[in-house]
Amino acid sequence: MRDIYRKVIELIESEEIGAYCTVVETKGSTPQKPGSKLLILPDLRNVGTLGGGCVEAEARRQAIGLMQGGAPRLLDFQLDSDYGWDDGLICGGNMKIFIDLPQTKEESIILTRLQELSESKIPLVSTTVVQSEVDHIQVGEKMLFAANGEKVGSLGDTALEAAVQDELAEVLEKDAPGVFRWHEEAVWVFMDAVQPQPTLLIAGAGHVGQALCHIGKWLGFDIAIVDDRADFASEERLPEADQIIIGDIAEELSKYPIDHLTYVVIVTRGHQHDESALHSVIESNARYIGLIGSRRKIKLIYDDLRDLGIPEERLAQVYAPIGLDINSKTVPEIAVSIAAQLVQVRNSTKLDIRFDAQPARMPTIKVGA
Repeated sequence: MRDIYRKVIELIESEEIGAYCTVVETKGSTPQKPGSKLLILPDLRNVGTLGGGCVEAEARRQAIGLMQGGAPRLLDFQLDSDYGWDDGLICGGNMKIFIDLPQTKEESIILTRLQELSESKIPLVSTTVVQSEVDHIQVGEKMLFAANGEKVGSLGDTALEAAVQDELAEVLEKDAPGVFRWHEEAVWVFMDAVQPQPTLLIAGAGHVGQALCHIGKWLGFDIAIVDDRADFASEERLPEADQIIIGDIAEELSKYPIDHLTYVVIVTRGHQHDESALHSVIESNARYIGLIGSRRKIKLIYDDLRDLGIPEERLAQVYAPIGLDINSKTVPEIAVSIAAQLVQVRNSTKLDIRFDAQPARMPTIKVGA
């Protein structure tokens, strides 16, 4: 999603027009769920997807037409014999897709702030008017509501904004984008939860760490990787890493700002490094700590940590041996098993999010005022 937001900002600043398509509501069986996004660039290349097939092709066709001089609009697709898969299979569901044509400086300000808040790990809800029968509320109006109380933009009506704000906590808690209908359904507002992106902190830049760096980035983690060998911890070997830390592994881990959005994977090159790395993070607030190794090695490490006073409940929280049991043998297979467990834990996590009554840092920003 970050790539799409960045591209939209670039298009606005270069005064080019692209079509920003979002699945805002689905019913029944559909190829994608609410929140799925597709950006069509001026040269007609795609970023993202709406699920492929005939629906995406038709949405893309209409979006390209609007890029020539149209206005934002909401499309309704019934996935019957007219809109099925290319192989003839019919989903039988319904999809509503909003086609936006962001062009204004105000929209650039909103999306830029969305990026900044997201990178600061602040949960937020992005809202867009996708349908309106009220004269002073325009389709395409946007507003951000951040968990720290900050608001950016406007939906064109203070009563509407207050009604939307009452829905924010539930949207973020369920992490379920959808349409909020207001004023006897005269106005539809798409509410999209933007959760903080978790950090995958990898201790060890060897073969498994390298493979996991690649897969983890693809799965939507920010990647930080630590090793004491500069030739292993290099940009050439780890192009997907957001942060490469070279230094004593245990020392660097103890200094790292680990929080409830941090997933720690320990895959160093040896028993002693693994043990010292685990000792550095085991009493942290990490959402996940995984340790590679045989059961015998893990028992030896646990015995040492018990002698150092580590409580049994802390040891019980470590995923060891690491990864889901898929009978993996090769480095890529081991990385896949670890990545699968990371996704399993991430998707079972519920964040305790509360919206502040007052903004922690900034007031409401009414762009264009």
